[in-house]
Amino acid sequence: MSSDTQSRKHIIVGTSGHIDHGKTALVKAMTGVDADTLAEEKRRGITIELGFVFMKTPDPNCEALIIDVPGHEKLIKTMVAGAANIDVAVLVVAADDGVNKQTEEHFDILRTLEIPAGVVALTKCDLINEDETKELTKAVRRFVRHSFLERAPIIATSAIDRTGIDELKQTIYEVGSAVRHRRDTGVFRLPVDRVFTMQGFGTVVAGTVLSGAIEAGDEVEVFPEGIRTKVRGVQVHHEKANKSVIGKRTALNLLNVEKDRLHRGQTLGAPDTLLPSNRFDGNLNLLKSSRVLKNLTRVKFYTGTSESLCRVALLDRNKLQPGDSGPAQFILESQTVALPGDRYVIRTVSPLMTVGGGVILDANPVKHKRFDENVLAGLKKLEGNTEAQTEQMVFQAGNNSIENKTIFVLLGKAEADITAALDALVDANKIHARQEAKTIRYLHADFRKSLCERFVGLINQFLQRNPDQLSAPFNDMRSAMLKHTDQPTFRFILDELIAEQVIEREGTSIWLCGYQVPLSSAEEHIAEQVEKILIDAGIECPLTEKIRKRLDVEQSKFNKIMAALNNRKRVIRMTNKVSYHQKTFAKIEEIVLNLLEKNHSITIAQLRDELGVSRKYTQAILEYFDEAGITVREGDKHILP
Repeated sequence: MSSDTQSRKHIIVGTSGHIDHGKTALVKAMTGVDADTLAEEKRRGITIELGFVFMKTPDPNCEALIIDVPGHEKLIKTMVAGAANIDVAVLVVAADDGVNKQTEEHFDILRTLEIPAGVVALTKCDLINEDETKELTKAVRRFVRHSFLERAPIIATSAIDRTGIDELKQTIYEVGSAVRHRRDTGVFRLPVDRVFTMQGFGTVVAGTVLSGAIEAGDEVEVFPEGIRTKVRGVQVHHEKANKSVIGKRTALNLLNVEKDRLHRGQTLGAPDTLLPSNRFDGNLNLLKSSRVLKNLTRVKFYTGTSESLCRVALLDRNKLQPGDSGPAQFILESQTVALPGDRYVIRTVSPLMTVGGGVILDANPVKHKRFDENVLAGLKKLEGNTEAQTEQMVFQAGNNSIENKTIFVLLGKAEADITAALDALVDANKIHARQEAKTIRYLHADFRKSLCERFVGLINQFLQRNPDQLSAPFNDMRSAMLKHTDQPTFRFILDELIAEQVIEREGTSIWLCGYQVPLSSAEEHIAEQVEKILIDAGIECPLTEKIRKRLDVEQSKFNKIMAALNNRKRVIRMTNKVSYHQKTFAKIEEIVLNLLEKNHSITIAQLRDELGVSRKYTQAILEYFDEAGITVREGDKHILP
């Protein structure tokens, strides 16, 4: 981009008002250019399509782009597309007609879209005298009371004798220069309002850059269709450029995309940065001039440059009264894309009239249950600051953790702002983070708690059903948990519970730290007898099964008692057949370690001779030492690791 175009400020101005109130003539008087370019517009004398005309301002480094919108009631959708992204609204009221039907509807749309600033232009003032102009000014002032135009300049003009034209141009410049710059998320997004072809270049789309920047050669995606293409060339305000940025009126020449695949209502964006949706959540503000809106009323939904038929699901009531506000979910009949914070307008299908609008709170919600307090509380959070919105996005992921890059896409805000919010939430223990190779996953504290409790509960239930077991089969526990969460989140809570020493895992087994097999008083008495037998027997102890038969204990009960003794480390199980009392095992361990220190290795035969017992005992002992990591087997020898 040339340095001149790069540094130049642009003010986007939109006209609005009733048909035949002189909007196009006013634009021509200010710029010398007729915004009506279509043959049909010339023939019928009305504006049908959006017109784009540039106007010089007193500042050579500032240019105003005027979007001339149609006033006819059947072309309101075109007006909404033009008004969606303007900085300054020029509300046009004809001196010979005053405030009329489309004046009111256009004004309602401007208020609903929360246009930041504006000017009122009284046109055709050559047709009335000075006193009538004063009366009209008072009437218009009453009309715009309690709105963003309440204190706006009202300027009497005439395109015929040029009364007030220079004053209007100066005022537009002053008002536009004071408008606060849009917050840039850094991610490119451009709602398409025009599609055309240029000889020698091919398909061109145009719109206003809502965020980020775009350069020749960049890859873009056309949403919601998912068409991938590259930018062949860039124009900013009719000047060839290499780059365009937020707030600039931009035309992009796209590579290898047929014109008939593109249309107004689509959005160009950086690849994979928007999620097509047929549901939006928002707080609906119903105009006082509207009728009562019933639940599931079918309306037309406008956001950016798109139009869709939809049903309005009222989430906290059955009817919304004129002038009231309430949370709603909009169920669209076709997919489109938007982001939280985008404005929307709704109009009834028959008769065609604007009835309300508001701000999108969630651009990819699930289907909600009406009158659900959790849903309503969540929407309130989405009306809050970035931290509140970020926490709610993590919360809405539920039992499945969510990646940071997914949150970036869902909220559509600057990554630095969202990352700061995530860090603050982690510090406050409201969410938990897990660093992975290429991403960070987050899980809300409420769902982490319930998942941890469920996992520990599953292990505990298994142990209660199998009192002779000290551990549960890991694969069975994992399968049970995956019915409630996904694999990445299961790994998330597994690793955290192990780190917090709540559970332990080894191989195919998983168990609870500090778990003890509970015994009744009768079972405790048997356990004492087992200990006495093992202590008295010393190294050449009886096999486990012989002890059971000697004490005449039923198999499952005996298994439970042996598990409890092993759990309490009173008895050390070498194999299923051989167990030693811990006092005897301590003596054996001392002998083995002394032999290792002396000979640097030990064999089953050497230990057999040292202990004076049969091979079955020494083999069991050394295999246990290997499994415990005390020794390592090399051939027929066992050495220190």
